[in-house]
Amino acid sequence: MAAPKKKTATRKQAPKGGASLGGAGQGRRTSSDKASGKPRTEFPLMAALRAEHRHMASVMELMGQQLDAIAAGEMVDTHMLYESMDYMLSWPDRYHHPREDLIYGRVADIDPTAADNVDSLQREHDAMAALGRELLAIIERWRDGKVSGTAVVKAGKDYIARSYKHMNSEEELVFPQIESILTVQDWRELAEDDNLRPASDPVFGPRVQREFRNLARKVRRGVRRSVERGTMVEWIGLEALLESIEVVSMAYDSGKDITGEHLRTALDDSLSILREKPLTAPLHCALNNTRLTFSWMGDLADVSRDTLADLVKVNQERKDRVRLLDQERTAR
Repeated sequence: MAAPKKKTATRKQAPKGGASLGGAGQGRRTSSDKASGKPRTEFPLMAALRAEHRHMASVMELMGQQLDAIAAGEMVDTHMLYESMDYMLSWPDRYHHPREDLIYGRVADIDPTAADNVDSLQREHDAMAALGRELLAIIERWRDGKVSGTAVVKAGKDYIARSYKHMNSEEELVFPQIESILTVQDWRELAEDDNLRPASDPVFGPRVQREFRNLARKVRRGVRRSVERGTMVEWIGLEALLESIEVVSMAYDSGKDITGEHLRTALDDSLSILREKPLTAPLHCALNNTRLTFSWMGDLADVSRDTLADLVKVNQERKDRVRLLDQERTAR
């Protein structure tokens, strides 16, 4: 295989701005593209990394809202805060950052002038993972009453600020540099690496993992509405209704996926039995289908229990918010 041609790494000055990740994931154009008037082609791996940055930013926005509520002494969804941090450790630190590191490593092999930047970014990934584990431990101790809310807010804000700074650096400086160095052949070879294969996101993927269903509900609703003090109880009830509909919708999607998987399994098993045991196939197929039916019913029962638990949680949140409003009116 011929060695890919080296290109001189180029840098673009990061635009001024905060940690909003404005434009993250949107199509960008390099300076040469702008000069020629041609739109830049974004390779699938880069598009995936930018999309994952948007997902991470959504989760951290929800985290920031919970931290603001802690600082203000308001009601907090402690489990949602835990889920958010657990997601950051189980997805970005286990899949997103390692995939970035593999791409960065390819860039460093091609262009030695980028090696120092690549090394710094990879060390930053390790530091972010350690910081995330420390924050999750602080949140756990806080939920057990062993750490003050002030400590959680400080550690959480530091983590969010550092994460945004890191992602913005990648978006504005590193990603354009990667795209200026790697060739089409490089991207093709990277796409064949098993470690760069797409992995299902437990919150934003096609199937939400059970332990993140509460977080997924919040994200799907978008940014949590900031409700002013004295908001009418009817509005709280409407929010609860909309959230309940979302719970039922997610349960329907899960049930549909489970049913489809069981039907495909039943068909594949039946075909295998017909090939291996043609004479006794009807009996064995009937027994296997009975077993799969019970398994399917069990999976649906699990979804039903989870859905009921989520609906109870939504209703309890509605009652808690109404009670808080009543307390505020009484205090006045």
